[in-house]
Amino acid sequence: MDRTAWIVVILCVIGLVLWELYLVKQTPPRPAPVSVTPGQTSPATTIASPTPLASPEVAQRAAEPVPSFPEKIETLRNSDVELRLTNRGGGIKEAVLLRQVAENGQRVVLNSAESAPIGALIEQPSAPALPEFTASTESDSVVRFEHTTAEQIAIRKKFFFQQSPENKDNFVAEMDVDFENRGTEPYRSAGYFVALGSAAPIHSKDYPSYTRLVWCIAGKAKGIDVGWFGSGGGFLGVGQRAARPFYQENIVGAEWVAVSDQFFTTLLAPLTAKADVVWGRRFDIQRPPDQKLLGIEGALGMPGFELQPGQTYSARFGSRDHGLRDVQTGVSVPSQLHEPVA
Repeated sequence: MDRTAWIVVILCVIGLVLWELYLVKQTPPRPAPVSVTPGQTSPATTIASPTPLASPEVAQRAAEPVPSFPEKIETLRNSDVELRLTNRGGGIKEAVLLRQVAENGQRVVLNSAESAPIGALIEQPSAPALPEFTASTESDSVVRFEHTTAEQIAIRKKFFFQQSPENKDNFVAEMDVDFENRGTEPYRSAGYFVALGSAAPIHSKDYPSYTRLVWCIAGKAKGIDVGWFGSGGGFLGVGQRAARPFYQENIVGAEWVAVSDQFFTTLLAPLTAKADVVWGRRFDIQRPPDQKLLGIEGALGMPGFELQPGQTYSARFGSRDHGLRDVQTGVSVPSQLHEPVA
């Protein structure tokens, strides 16, 4: 080879080495063992052992228990979005964007029917239990759910669209939650998760790096994409890693948490407290004939609370006055539960 060819080869090798070093820096360090006393949480990132993986690349979703009750759907709708709410967990099963078109002329649907409903309250995101809620509609714009736990804690939910003259606020839905202790003993919650639902590519050729779990702390967005979960062979032994079935990190005061694809974001902003945990998991999407896409589902963790008999604790989720800085496109859009981004 002449001198020019050797220069090209050397530059390629240098580029590969720099790329692998970059990947190593992007990979969170393995957390050191930390002793945690009851009632306290560790600030370290939790990365599950890869042993339960069904394949070397993607963790298999845990099978949800088959509900012993029939599913019932309630609907909230305006000119831009239709929310289909289910009594399984009392959340949003699907959000249909009425003015947005995906492949083959189909409407864009946010969240998958196989994922936990948006707004469902769960203890373990990896294996969500979705109890039956009783639904009631007091008007065309409000849906209520109620469920009483074995500890005699009545959970009441209210879903409604934000009232606003701005058309962009048609994509804003709010959720109010009340926990009422109807028992005779004090009740202590160590914390709970709120499901974000899932995000998936709208088109078969969308970039996987845009399918992400994102959260915001002090106005700065952080996130991981579906590539974080896959294994990596590294280069010359540098940067090797095993596949990871889920992502979980204890954080301090997240203002919102979201799952997003290349074009749309599903976002939850807690209004009465800030999120202290983020959780995400990648899953496979099979499309004919033999195409496999990658989706992501997520949840945000909320701090615990205590209730004396007869007391009620309230939590609200919805929009804030600050804007959402989308980490993929750099487009500033209002903080909303469902919002298409350019």
